[in-house]
Amino acid sequence: MANLKKTRPVIALLLSLITPGLGQMYNGKLKRGIVFFLVWELLFILLHIFLPLLFEFHGFALLFGVIAISLGFTLFVLLDALMGTKKLRVTVLKTYHKWYYYIGIFATVLIINEVILEPILPDWKHFKPYKISSSGMAPALLAGDHLMTDRMVYKNEKPKRGNIIIFEFPKDPKDFKNPPKDFAKRVIGLEGEKVEIVKNKVYIDDKLIDDLWRYYESGWQNLQELENFGPAVVPKDSLFVLGDNWYNSMDSRLYGFVDLSKVKGKALYIYWAKDKSRIGTSLTGSSK
Repeated sequence: MANLKKTRPVIALLLSLITPGLGQMYNGKLKRGIVFFLVWELLFILLHIFLPLLFEFHGFALLFGVIAISLGFTLFVLLDALMGTKKLRVTVLKTYHKWYYYIGIFATVLIINEVILEPILPDWKHFKPYKISSSGMAPALLAGDHLMTDRMVYKNEKPKRGNIIIFEFPKDPKDFKNPPKDFAKRVIGLEGEKVEIVKNKVYIDDKLIDDLWRYYESGWQNLQELENFGPAVVPKDSLFVLGDNWYNSMDSRLYGFVDLSKVKGKALYIYWAKDKSRIGTSLTGSSK
């Protein structure tokens, strides 16, 4: 007589959460479990391979589709394991119905994904989304905009004039009223350059630059404090940054230069916004 064992839905669900396919294996459906696992592993690899698509908005949309498919498939696997267990109620014990088989499979999958595949596949940590909470970079960025950033680009190169960067607030927050933890501003002055602002005109090394990003609206700052700055030379490994919204921006005119070590990434594009016409807007600035 076959050795039968009562199946428990919660065990099938937990095994599926640990590794898709294990729940089917628990239900005695070994081939089904193997197929589900291989499909899940393929989707895992595709998600990493498609990561470089995040550099452009159309790639973000495509990758979002792959993520949706992966989540949908994972949900299907979980439900299949759960419903399969409830339908069977009991299963014929097989050789692989041992706790150490499950641990061995999980350990093998962990080694394959984390030790073998992760080092050679693109890394999710390369990108990070941010939400804008102020109008200091209007009209390029508005409060409520969600943008994608490249966190690794400045590991190999330094920011260029015109880039919109994300950086950690460079001063003691106590010196300012409710500053956000991270800022988004535009790079204007690079290390070694002399920066001077005279009546809202920006000079780099005594040459007037064509600052096409500048935008004016009624401000809350002391205009004299914002209309003039310097002259001052940007220190080594530092940047001079400005907000596009000239009279409503907390930037280098108020807190000085930004250390390169505080820079967290480069803004790429807006992937979500209250104004849907702004979705997909590129933020990769160029030198002026």
